[in-house]
Amino acid sequence: MVSAQAPLNPDSAALPTFAWRPVTAVAALAAAYLAATSARYGYHRDELYFLEAGRHLAWGYDDQPPLTPLLLRGETAVFGTSVPAVRIVPLLCSVGMVFLAALCARELRGTRAAQVIAAAATAATPMTLFLGHIFVTATVDFLVWSVILWLVLRWLRTRQDWLWPVIGAVAGVGLLNNNLVAGLAAVLVVGALISGPRDLFGNRWVWAAAAIAVVLWLPYLLWQGQHGWPETKMMGHISGQSDERANLLPFQLEAATGTTPIWVAGLWRLLRGAETRPYRMLAWAYPLLLALLAVTGGKRYYPDGFLPLLFGAGSVAVVDWLGRGRERVRAAWLAAAVVLTAVTTAVLVTPALPVRTFVSSGFMNINKENGETIGWPELVHTAAEAYGTIPAEQRPRAVILAENYGVAGALAHFGPGYRLPFAYAPHNGYQRFGVPHDDQDGPVMVVGFRSDQAPDFLAGCERRGVVDNGVGAKNQEQGVPIWVCSGAHEAWSRLWPTLVHYS
Repeated sequence: MVSAQAPLNPDSAALPTFAWRPVTAVAALAAAYLAATSARYGYHRDELYFLEAGRHLAWGYDDQPPLTPLLLRGETAVFGTSVPAVRIVPLLCSVGMVFLAALCARELRGTRAAQVIAAAATAATPMTLFLGHIFVTATVDFLVWSVILWLVLRWLRTRQDWLWPVIGAVAGVGLLNNNLVAGLAAVLVVGALISGPRDLFGNRWVWAAAAIAVVLWLPYLLWQGQHGWPETKMMGHISGQSDERANLLPFQLEAATGTTPIWVAGLWRLLRGAETRPYRMLAWAYPLLLALLAVTGGKRYYPDGFLPLLFGAGSVAVVDWLGRGRERVRAAWLAAAVVLTAVTTAVLVTPALPVRTFVSSGFMNINKENGETIGWPELVHTAAEAYGTIPAEQRPRAVILAENYGVAGALAHFGPGYRLPFAYAPHNGYQRFGVPHDDQDGPVMVVGFRSDQAPDFLAGCERRGVVDNGVGAKNQEQGVPIWVCSGAHEAWSRLWPTLVHYS
């Protein structure tokens, strides 16, 4: 269906042929690398949390909507819970972003060369390789953003209104994964108010798209409302992290390493190019998003969902630049920039190096997230030894208490091999997976509390172990004592609400 308010672009049928073979080759190369390294190190703390969340499916959690745990539940039901199995969906999401960057280049009439450049630049970035290696909410989120931006770009070119219900459905699914999609919608609306097309707001198909998105999002909103809007507490915690604001702009320039000039050129082309005037709202949306995040204190990596679009626009500019003379020299510089980005990304943000080399080299100080994939089996082994010091007759009334969802998830995943009972954690959404009963008034084993002293809500505590990942990785759990205490000072039903915390 074509909008009555704006005719179909007469050049819409003149798009270059999509470069299926070379783009697929780029995507396959990225996929092969991700598959080859997927089993290295171990689960990320968030993956351990999501594995357990997938066993407690709900329309929402204190810290997120339901889609990521649901996807992980479905994935593991088919492929199992091994580390490589958990990384299948992330790999597919990253491959999808590589193709979408090329599709964005094509929408902007980029040649086959431009499409390949966009795909290669996207494949080399931390956004693609890091999020293709771990399963977190941003993994799916950035794919959703990329799809929405490509579809809006396509509508701006063709004015085919049947695209809007599709956009609404994608946005609704995205909102069931991360509320940030609402932020994307907001900056797109403001971008349209600034630069047009303002007839967008009179288009009934746009309003239909918004309705579809809200209807899909509604079950999660109802869950949040029924539980007192706990995610607002999470948002308050994130906005209080001042270093995220301070590092927001520097991170945008550093995130793509050697290929940063490509996406910067893409942003400039969308903002200032005469031939890209119909797409100006997309260009405005990016700085508007940065401003929104600077005010709200959002995570520094949130804008990365724009990169496939910006690389797509930048690749067209790069092809123009290559044609201005000394093409071979310039092409060599471009290839070097992409390779530099890919190698730097692989070393710094993926498990390319042996774990001991990664730790001893100091690279862990640059990428702490990889450090959170190290040492979980060792932690559970040490916890099992400490639990074994509790007399057998006291264990039916004993409680294992984890400070955070990563520790609790590790105990849930590896603990059954040691016959450990369920570990409770008053942290984020994990707090709803189980609460100790008041008749569990026996010993309490505490894991994950970073203090030289036992928690003051417990009595009769003795240190029965210290977590050591065996490679000296100074992650969140390294060196944490494991306490075994005689019991809590008061009943769990009264104590639990005071222990709940968000981070």
